[in-house]
Amino acid sequence: MMSDPLQSKVAEYSSFITNTLQPKLQLAVNDREETEKEILEYAQLRSKLQLIEAKSDGPADAKPINTLIDISHQTIFCNATISNPRTVYVHTGFGFHVEFTIEEAIAFIDKRIMFLQNDVLKHRVEVAMGIAGDVEK
Repeated sequence: MMSDPLQSKVAEYSSFITNTLQPKLQLAVNDREETEKEILEYAQLRSKLQLIEAKSDGPADAKPINTLIDISHQTIFCNATISNPRTVYVHTGFGFHVEFTIEEAIAFIDKRIMFLQNDVLKHRVEVAMGIAGDVEK
């Protein structure tokens, strides 16, 4: 049988893991998943912009485009007409949206995806793995 001091230490460590490390791990995993989702959204935007670019005849071609727009996280959609498909607004972070030409937007998105993959995601994975390692100890 375990002695009282040993039982109290086991209970203390168990409480620490349950109340401190596991919530931190869950937050780290959520942050990592959020970054992966952001990378996926930028990749989807790049694909759509490349499609618009391929359909246009050049910079002077600014024919309106009819499309379906997601206005509520893939639950509500509406028809929209893009009057000037040569420029787009892209979320650049911290609540800012910048107007780009399609070519500029694609270049920005490529850089943003590289930054998210090589810096943000890498760091968040390392944090999650560190916390997971602490939980396993």
